[in-house]
This record gives sequence, C-alpha cells and structure tokens, in this order.
Amino acid sequence: MKLAWIILLSWFPVSGFSHAILVDAQPAQNAKLAQPPEKVTLRFDAPVGKRYLALAVVNAKRQRVDQGDAALDLLDGSIVKASLKQPLSPGEYVVRYRVQSADTHIVTGSYRFTVLGETSAQTDTPSWLDRLLNWLLSR
Repeated sequence: MKLAWIILLSWFPVSGFSHAILVDAQPAQNAKLAQPPEKVTLRFDAPVGKRYLALAVVNAKRQRVDQGDAALDLLDGSIVKASLKQPLSPGEYVVRYRVQSADTHIVTGSYRFTVLGETSAQTDTPSWLDRLLNWLLSR
C-alpha cells in the first residue's frame, strides 16, 4: 500500500503545491536610486496567473505613480512589469503586488525604494577611494 502512495504522489510535481516567491525586483527592495526608474519588474520563482494580477506603485501621499498597465511578460510568465509615470519626484515609493500561484493561492507583498534628489546624490559622503585620489591629486 505504501508503494502505491509513493507512486501516486510521484506523479504530481512538488512545485505545483507551492506559493509563488518573489526572487528578483527592479528596482530592488530598499534601493536608493539617483535616477528614477521607468518601470517596475518583478520576477517570481514560477509562472503566475493573469486572473488576480495586480501591481501598483504609490508615493508618500499614497498616490499611484504607475501607468496601470501591469502585465505578464509575453515570453516569461514568471515576470510581471508595469510602467511608471515620468518623471518620478525624489522620495520614497512603495511597490505592492498580488499574483496567483500555480497552486491557485493568492500571494501579496510589498517593498519600498527611494528616488534620491540631485542634492541628496551629491551630498553623499565620498568613498575612501575618492578621498584618497583627491588627496593625492592635491599634493
């Protein structure tokens, strides 16, 4: 009897019973960007369904800054993309997503990224290499 269960269970792929996991995001979680991105791209560990697909990007005032065009990539069903309104102002943004896993469960999540202003990018502390080169050049 145990052998029958093992054979029966081996016919079903294990990945079919798991939730989709976000494995890559552009912009990345907690990224601090000098230039605003043009789009958001999320990649999951397996293809996701179109039925409950949603991706929204909001600013600190909770206003949507995406174009409302979230869609699966035509060639890779594990990638979801959305265009952003341009140009994004300096500040913090939240990416919120909802997808349907192969096991039909809905997976939701969110993360933040920051667009730095020109003054913020310029006032960052120079690296030790920059300081060393400046010191050597000033001699």
